[in-house]
Amino acid sequence: MPKWNKLLGRVVLERWYDYSPDQWSPDTIRKAVIFTPKAIGDGMGIYPVIRALQSRRLDWLGIVASEKSAPIFEALKEEGVELLTVKHDRDYSAVKQLARNLRSQHGHIDLCVDATATASSPAIYFVGTLKARMNLQVSGSRMRAYAPLGEHVRANWENIPTVQSWACLMKEADIGEVPGRFELPIPVHVDDSVKIWADSVGNYLLFNLDGSADERRISLDKARELLPAAHEITGVPIVLPYDPQGAEKAKQLANEFPFVSIFPEGSSVLISAALVKHAAFVFSPDTAIVHIASAYNRPTIGVYLTDNKIWHPQAQVKEVIQAVGQVEQPLTQKLISEKLLSLKQQLNFLSS
Repeated sequence: MPKWNKLLGRVVLERWYDYSPDQWSPDTIRKAVIFTPKAIGDGMGIYPVIRALQSRRLDWLGIVASEKSAPIFEALKEEGVELLTVKHDRDYSAVKQLARNLRSQHGHIDLCVDATATASSPAIYFVGTLKARMNLQVSGSRMRAYAPLGEHVRANWENIPTVQSWACLMKEADIGEVPGRFELPIPVHVDDSVKIWADSVGNYLLFNLDGSADERRISLDKARELLPAAHEITGVPIVLPYDPQGAEKAKQLANEFPFVSIFPEGSSVLISAALVKHAAFVFSPDTAIVHIASAYNRPTIGVYLTDNKIWHPQAQVKEVIQAVGQVEQPLTQKLISEKLLSLKQQLNFLSS
């Protein structure tokens, strides 16, 4: 579909689902929902919104996530947050039905935070069907249903790390002043299980080979080239997290190299997060792993295909590698050694 057709269709949707909200009054918020059925990194980025709303001790807080990103909010259930899921944000009927269910259960919800960050049909359907008393967004939507806030945040969206942008919006909206940082709380039973195994390995380099698309993945042959150099410069074992597509590659490398290990009890988003949390160093071509490393302030090397600084590592000790077309493109033994050596030098400087 031509771009202008999509834009026209979105304008029609916005007008059809638009409505007049209540005047902005944050002190009246008792029930709130955050709409963020996106990827893992996007979900981690909206933790400032969650923490700001929690600081108000609401009667009810719900988060609408995708099935893929739901695990990053799992631990919040113990904090009284209700986690709701849709299989995919493009399942419009499911999105609208969920909004209708929430209205039925809670009546007029006081606040809906559209955390999709870009003007999108799923958000229009959800906001327009839910009809909360007030709404917030940074997408630049023309719907009058949204409070007239966030203009400064939107103007600087491409220049400021996403978590800091959300924290700025929470402060501007007078909801709460919170740190702009990534989070991924790990359920205690998962963290304890991984920590016992990690302690038996000792200090290790977590070397992620997988990404969300083929161009973000490191091949078996390239891994065979890079891993010995990484082991030599750090002097520590290497642990490979993996997704379902990368499982066989990780297992094969663990069999080939005595200094390479994989967690023996399988893989999941939360297991990978715990492996990141307990690592001495982290290397990743996938931003989700980089964000987890930022959440736990682990020394990180992130590999990027686009020069978008808002998604760069937020850890205190970090390095960035810029690739073109495919993440493998710039990776050599020499470059990996140089970047890992830089992490070690930064750590030595901070500890001196």
